[in-house]
Amino acid sequence: MATISPVHRQFSNVPGSQFYSSNVHTVTVEGTDVIVTHHSNPDKAYLYSANESYAEWLSDLLTNDAQLSQVSIGKTINDAKRTEELSLVTI
Repeated sequence: MATISPVHRQFSNVPGSQFYSSNVHTVTVEGTDVIVTHHSNPDKAYLYSANESYAEWLSDLLTNDAQLSQVSIGKTINDAKRTEELSLVTI
């Protein structure tokens, strides 16, 4: 089992910003836990469980500025929820 280093990335909702997202405010990966906040309510966090390979991939994406600037983080998160690579944890 690989060790996934914790990573946190914040996104701006200002168009033209290097790391822009109209929806996603922050993404944090801690092991296989993925925590997402949205610009509409940054005080409310959503906790998702990910399989290890997806968590490692997302962690790598969040630390690769060149690759991250080429993708939509909102679409990336939504696709992962749709394909169940991210599963909402209900507390």
